[in-house]
Amino acid sequence: MSQIFDYLPHVELLKILARGSLKQSLPKTLRLWVILRSLYGEDSDPVRVNLENRFTYSDWYQMFFTQPEENHKYDRVPITHDPNCPCAKTIADWLFDENFGVKDREWQVDFGNFYPIEKEEFNNLLDFGLISTGSEKQRLLAKTRKTIESDFDNLVTLGWLHLETIPVNPRATKIQRYYHKVEKFPDRALFGRQPNGNNNDVLNALQNDLVDFCEDFALQLNGQQRFFLELEYIVHSRFYKKMHRFRQQFKEIWQAQTIPPIKITYVSARKFQNHQDEGEEYIVYPVCIYYSHRAPYLFAYGQTPIGDRPEQLDWYDYRLDRIQDLQELQWNQINLPNFSPGICKEKTPQQIEAMMSEAFGFDFYKPKELLLLRFERYFHYRYVEGTEREEIFKKIPFAEAVAEVKRADIDLAHKQQILQLLTQRSPQDIYCRLYYRKGDNNAIMRLRAWGPKVEVFLPYSLRQRMTDDLRATWKLYNNSQ
Repeated sequence: MSQIFDYLPHVELLKILARGSLKQSLPKTLRLWVILRSLYGEDSDPVRVNLENRFTYSDWYQMFFTQPEENHKYDRVPITHDPNCPCAKTIADWLFDENFGVKDREWQVDFGNFYPIEKEEFNNLLDFGLISTGSEKQRLLAKTRKTIESDFDNLVTLGWLHLETIPVNPRATKIQRYYHKVEKFPDRALFGRQPNGNNNDVLNALQNDLVDFCEDFALQLNGQQRFFLELEYIVHSRFYKKMHRFRQQFKEIWQAQTIPPIKITYVSARKFQNHQDEGEEYIVYPVCIYYSHRAPYLFAYGQTPIGDRPEQLDWYDYRLDRIQDLQELQWNQINLPNFSPGICKEKTPQQIEAMMSEAFGFDFYKPKELLLLRFERYFHYRYVEGTEREEIFKKIPFAEAVAEVKRADIDLAHKQQILQLLTQRSPQDIYCRLYYRKGDNNAIMRLRAWGPKVEVFLPYSLRQRMTDDLRATWKLYNNSQ
């Protein structure tokens, strides 16, 4: 074996192994780290098992666990049988082990920089593997054989192992799976980028499992391109030269040791008067660029088009093609209250990511508001259930939907109206409760696109807006008037 995996479970490393949100997959990711230490650790590593370069899962678990045949052979969760068995350790035991772990306080601070969460949620994550509370502390490796074998398969996908399958009978009804250790660790897995800065660097920007398609099919197979990714991009070609200049400026700005503030001249759709509008100037702290809803946006903190006063600061998303000019400033040129290098340094892409995950909608800086919906059952089954939308649109029983309306802080007449409507709907439909960003047009357009397959009950103001928009549309298409 030519390489040693002796890396500590720092947040940065675990994020790379997670290939997604570490907050959502901490137990699974930490198991990958433990397995890698067991396979590639130094001889003195207490987790290391002495395996050949070619081995089976059974070879591994028999050397890794204590009393393996009695407690780890079958596809069931092992009982607590030996305090010295690795399956007895919790998430915190592994992370903060005095021999190969990290300092608990430092790890908590690093994690909070990427995923700002409450202390109680952080403790829940360590105890139960998720930010909500659980019934008992989770033993990290107290899993079924199937679960841990799937962790090995993930390491194959990530390039840490090779898999060999061999039929054990002529009809191939049973297959023996052999894992092979690799001579060279995957560069991107450890460092997040290829050493020569090739096109695979772009994979770091993808926020979901599309990265797997790009890795598998980015290159041609037998002379044919087999995967195509089409992004709807509405920015007009006449802005390309300006956008290229902005991109270069942002690259220089974000490579600086101390990120400077900038002054942008921006034409806001909220204040747009005519095609000769030259825009207004705003001083902001640039944080990141986010592509969504067919265009790139600059996420920044500072003055905004929705602020009533120049000293009123907040987050905002500036569509890049609507920026007319961009000037880099010095901090000593700025005279705005609560706008300093120290304050702005805390405004990070990770903070934005956390805020966006809190509610449905793109305008992460807007206040949250409870959203109560009814889906037609078959529509929900086809377009929501079994997709990532299912994580956003949380199902609740019909009785809970009624209770939610009764608790709503709205006019009594409106409350009675909605309760009466609810009694006319089928309890067999799907009712969902979530938070959305108040007045977010992107969320509203999504609900509107679903037409009569979804109904808004709360907030009442949104239900009324949906009603008014449908009436206006009906007037356009009603030929009898």
